[in-house]
Amino acid sequence: MAAERATPTYDGLTAVAPCWGVAALFSIVGDPSGLTGREGIIYLLLAWSVVGASALTILFPRKTWAFVGLAACTVLLYAVRLPVASNNKTITTAFDLCILLSACVLSARGSLDRQRFYESLRTPARLLLAIMYFYGIFHKINTDFLDPTVSCAVGLYKPLAAPFGLEDNLIGRYMAIWSTFVIEGIAIVALFWRRWFAIGLCSALVFHYIIPISAYSWYMDFSSLVFALYMLSMPRDASAKIYEIVYRHMVEPLRALFGRIGILAPAGGLLLAATMVVLLLALANPGRPALMLLHSIFILTWAVVGGIAMTVMIYVAMLYLPYTGPRQSSPKWTWIIPALFFISCVSPYVGLKTESSINMFSNLHTEGGSTNHLMFEKPPYLFPYQQDIVQVVASSSPSLTRAANEGTMSVMFAIEEFLRRHPDQWVTFTHNGRLVEHATAATLPSASNWFERKFLIFKHVDPNRPKVCTH
Repeated sequence: MAAERATPTYDGLTAVAPCWGVAALFSIVGDPSGLTGREGIIYLLLAWSVVGASALTILFPRKTWAFVGLAACTVLLYAVRLPVASNNKTITTAFDLCILLSACVLSARGSLDRQRFYESLRTPARLLLAIMYFYGIFHKINTDFLDPTVSCAVGLYKPLAAPFGLEDNLIGRYMAIWSTFVIEGIAIVALFWRRWFAIGLCSALVFHYIIPISAYSWYMDFSSLVFALYMLSMPRDASAKIYEIVYRHMVEPLRALFGRIGILAPAGGLLLAATMVVLLLALANPGRPALMLLHSIFILTWAVVGGIAMTVMIYVAMLYLPYTGPRQSSPKWTWIIPALFFISCVSPYVGLKTESSINMFSNLHTEGGSTNHLMFEKPPYLFPYQQDIVQVVASSSPSLTRAANEGTMSVMFAIEEFLRRHPDQWVTFTHNGRLVEHATAATLPSASNWFERKFLIFKHVDPNRPKVCTH
C-alpha cells in the first residue's frame, strides 16, 4: 500500500507542464471573442484546441505529447492572429517555439527523452526572462516614465494605493517608478547568480503576483507565464521539491477522492465562488460591462491561484538559499529562439514595429524622427516606417474617428494596411501638410509584402508631451 502511494519519480517536466497549461488557460480566457467564434471558424477551433490541450497537460503532466501539442496549438493560433500586438502572447509563442524546436531536434537525434527535453528548455526559459527584464528596463529609460505625473508605474501604483489614500503621494509615486528598475534589475542578476537565485525569484514573484490585482489590464496571463518560466529557471532540486509538496498535499488526496479528474475540482470550485461573488456585487452595482465582470472574476481567481503558487515557490526557494548544487548547461542551438526574440525587441528604435516589442506601459515614443529615450537624441532608424506620420481628420471607421478625436496620429503604413483590410472604409488625413480626402484602398493602395503585413504593427502616435501612459 505504501508503495502505491509513493510520490512518482520526478522528471522535471512533471512540475512545469501543469504550470504552462494554467498560463495558457489564463491567456485564452482573456480572448472571449475568439472563444465565441467572432474571429472566424479557424480561430474558434484553434482557441478551443488550446483549452483542450491545456486541460490535458494539467491532467496528464507526464504525457509529453500533451505538452508539445499545447505548444503547437498555441503557435498555430498566434500565426492565425498575426499581426499580434500583445507582448504576453509574443513571449508565450517564443517559448512555445523553443518547445517545438527542442522536440524536433531531440526526436531527430534518437528519442524524445523527457529528462533531456527538460534540460533543453531550462536555458531558453532563463534567457527569455532575462530579455524581458532587460527591455523592461531599457525601454523605460525615458523622460516620461520618470515623470510622476504621467509614468506608467504610477498608473499601476494608483489603484493599489487608493484604498489607503496614498494615490497622490509624491514619494509613493517616485518609489513606484524606481522600484520597477530595482526589481527588474535584481531579477536579471539573480537569473544568472546560481548561489543566490532565490533573491531575484522571490522579489519577481511578489511583483508579478501584485500587478494583475491592480486591475490596470489583463495581466493574469503575463504573470502566470512568468511563474511557469521561473519553474524552469529555478534549480532542479527546488523544482523537484515543489512537485513533491504539490503532489503529496494536493494531487494525491484529490485523486483518492475523485479520481484523476478531481485535480480540477478546486479550480472549478474557486471559479464558481469567484463568479458568485462578482455577480452578487454586480447586482448591487448594476451597469458594469460584461468584460469588466469577466476581468473581476479572474482577478479573484488569480489572487488565490497565484497566491498559492507564489507561496510554495518562495518557501521552497528559501530552503535552497544559498544554492550549492550543480551548474546548468545547455546546447547552443537552444539559444536560437531567444536570440531572435532579443533582436525583434530593438525594433522601435530602428523604425520597425512599436507593438509587441516588450515596450508595454513604458511611456516610450520613437515615432516621427524623435524620441524621449535618454540614450538617443533621435532614433537610429534603419527603416522608414515610423518616419512617415499622418493625422487622421475623419473616417468611416469608429476606431480611427475616436483616435482622431483624441488627437493621436498614425503611421502611414498602418493607415494603408487598415484600408487594405477594409476596402469599404475611407479615411481623410493630413500628410506633410497636404489634405488627402476620402482615401480608400483603391486610391491609396498598399505595396506591403506578406512579411510586413504579418509582423509590422504600430501603436497610435501620441504627439503630446509629456507622453501619457498607454499600452
